[in-house]
Amino acid sequence: MNRPQKRALIAFATLIFVLLTTFIIGALARGYRFDFTKKELKSTGLLVANSIPNGAQVWIDNKLKTATDQTIPLPPGQYKVEIKKPGYSPWKKNLQIDKEVAVTTNTYLFPLAPDLKALGFTEIANLNLSPDGTKAIYFIPSHIDTASSSAKTNTTTPIITDSLEEIGVGIIDLTEKTLGRSFKPRVLVKTRSDFNFDQATVDWSPDSRKILLTTFQNDDNKEFFILDTAQTYDFTAPPIISTSPSQVSKTIAQWEKEKELEKKGLLSKLPEEMKIILEEKCQATTFSPDETKIFYKVTEAAKIPEKLIAKEIIGASTQKEERDLALGNWYLYDLKEDKNFLILKEEESEKIEIRWFPTSKHLLLIEKGEKVEIIEYDGTNRITVYAGPFENSFVFPFPSGKSLLISTSLNGSEKKLPHLYAVSLQ
Repeated sequence: MNRPQKRALIAFATLIFVLLTTFIIGALARGYRFDFTKKELKSTGLLVANSIPNGAQVWIDNKLKTATDQTIPLPPGQYKVEIKKPGYSPWKKNLQIDKEVAVTTNTYLFPLAPDLKALGFTEIANLNLSPDGTKAIYFIPSHIDTASSSAKTNTTTPIITDSLEEIGVGIIDLTEKTLGRSFKPRVLVKTRSDFNFDQATVDWSPDSRKILLTTFQNDDNKEFFILDTAQTYDFTAPPIISTSPSQVSKTIAQWEKEKELEKKGLLSKLPEEMKIILEEKCQATTFSPDETKIFYKVTEAAKIPEKLIAKEIIGASTQKEERDLALGNWYLYDLKEDKNFLILKEEESEKIEIRWFPTSKHLLLIEKGEKVEIIEYDGTNRITVYAGPFENSFVFPFPSGKSLLISTSLNGSEKKLPHLYAVSLQ
């Protein structure tokens, strides 16, 4: 064999090796495995078991298989999958595994005994979250109690230790900074000690950059202030320049227009049949942070047609759907997968407030003053993450999803106003 023939043979052998290797890798990626007992190539599915935090046990049909994060080949079929980690609520779900399809668990594990940390020792009132969830406004009345701050440090670990001595309107940034948590509250508006907060209200701009502060000196005397949340204002000395009612009317009209345009833009992403149902037979429609899901309350019974999305979604949820909509129930619709899930029935929804969790895969269920639960978007894995006192329904998630912001008074006195606390979820 001459040299040119050898080169051609080597090139041909290399090509065959590359093609064969590519085929094997592709087959393994699609879930194919070689059965050595039957000496044949079998098509399997893949279970991608991942969790936050990782290192959790993966149980399949009551048998310990591995720890997260791992990919497990499984023959097609229905499996009971459990992911457990000491100190955290277990995760359970029945999953359908199909051949050549990867199913990902995307598991979030929440602590059984979450940490409660003080965000300062100033008493507050009327906690109000911004539309984008990154800031919270609250009032700092004149009858704050700072004498018991030393006692509070024995029961909680403060994230910060300085307190706000000024009276007025406070603001806290809930975003997590690069070097760690620094959720330091500050005074947005400093006011006189006799400032009347009894009927004061706060309205946010759609972009969360401004607020409309409305104060009532008496039944016939309102004052309006449009304030930039990045600034600081001093209302302790005259002149205090308020915004004219005509300007406020224009601003509110503009804000409402922006909200309506945003809502229309989001609804336009829905299949036309689903859009009509939401507009005509539902209320309180709220999109997830990533705009891929929407929860809503049914005001008139309806039925969602099948296959609103023609394209088949590989690896879509196999959990039980509810496309027959009953009056008074809360449901969640997944835009990407054309799936609809029952979240709450009417009798339970009357005492529970629903909010999105930053993952867009979970919902907060807030039972006023009693407890806070988290449920997955498909109605599974409903767990209690906080059971303790808190003010009204003032429970909001931090944008990172690592904590909940609550206002509560741990001393149990009805005469004392609540303080800000963070409930750690990791």
